[in-house]
Amino acid sequence: MKISSVIWNAFKPRKEFHINKSIQWFPGHMHKGIYHKKGLNEIGRRLKRTDCVLEIHDARIPFSGRNLNLIKRLCHNKPIILILNKADLVDTEWRNRIEKKLVQEMRSSDIHLHDIFFMKSLENNRNSSKLDQKFLSSIIDCIKERRSTDQSDILKTTEGYNLLVLGIPNVGKSTIINRMRNVYLKKPGKATIVGPTAGVTKAVLERIKICDYPEKIYLFDSPGILEPGFQITKLSDRTQCETFMRCALCGTIADRVVGMELIADYLLFWMNQNSIDDYLDFFGLQKPTDNIVEALTYGAIKNNNFRSFYNIDKGQTEKVPNLEQMAESFVLNFRKGKLATIPLDKNLIENS
Repeated sequence: MKISSVIWNAFKPRKEFHINKSIQWFPGHMHKGIYHKKGLNEIGRRLKRTDCVLEIHDARIPFSGRNLNLIKRLCHNKPIILILNKADLVDTEWRNRIEKKLVQEMRSSDIHLHDIFFMKSLENNRNSSKLDQKFLSSIIDCIKERRSTDQSDILKTTEGYNLLVLGIPNVGKSTIINRMRNVYLKKPGKATIVGPTAGVTKAVLERIKICDYPEKIYLFDSPGILEPGFQITKLSDRTQCETFMRCALCGTIADRVVGMELIADYLLFWMNQNSIDDYLDFFGLQKPTDNIVEALTYGAIKNNNFRSFYNIDKGQTEKVPNLEQMAESFVLNFRKGKLATIPLDKNLIENS
């Protein structure tokens, strides 16, 4: 349903989003990884044998969640190829602006950015042979350029070329690794585990071969060890709160930690902030609302989605709208690109 500009202009949504509950979060392997000296040393040892770093992030949040200070500290002067995954969930018209701002940010942080690639989700990435070859060529060019200026004994004595994959949880690292192996080695199956929830990869793996020709290329996968660019103790801050919720909306934080209704509430807030009315049809609403309970209730009634509960006072079983399932459906539809296709970081891109 498309509503008139008069209705939107009369509607006054929230200007800020607040988290009114305590959230305890950090996957166990992140405690043992970046926050643990042993984990840092393990990454450091791998980096000494690494020619190039592949940083993988979600194209819907190209800036939220990326910790440039930590990337610089970890990677030192290693060249980085940035892969923005799930790019099919964002309108292509945003790519040039995203790329321009990323280049500016990484240069100002003195990070050696070699290239940026926008990659589609796996299910929408069947016919991408040109991109596959361009990506491989960029990797090889990056490594050869690096080797021509770095004469370290470690790199000289290492067979083949080495890549290290970094990124926050659940941005598609394992999926991309397996795809490279399948495409460049023609080997089916999975060399590394893929999961739908944040934090599946638990440790830095041994070398995984992904290519034999024209060069032998190996890579090290890692858990989602990059500390996201927010502090869990400062979610009362508007910027920190929005960064956290955007990461949660993209699934980089486990849904059970945040709660589906809170994630759905942020999605409603964000859509209202950007005058996106797709949720009206989804919930069966006649006008915009800022009340997530109202929206979920309308949606549950529209879809005949009820749950049973026992009313002690009345001594009988009754049915009420299933708000939790509607919240989950709302969020999952967004994650599939069915509700909005502008980047969640739209305001950050436009303010550059």
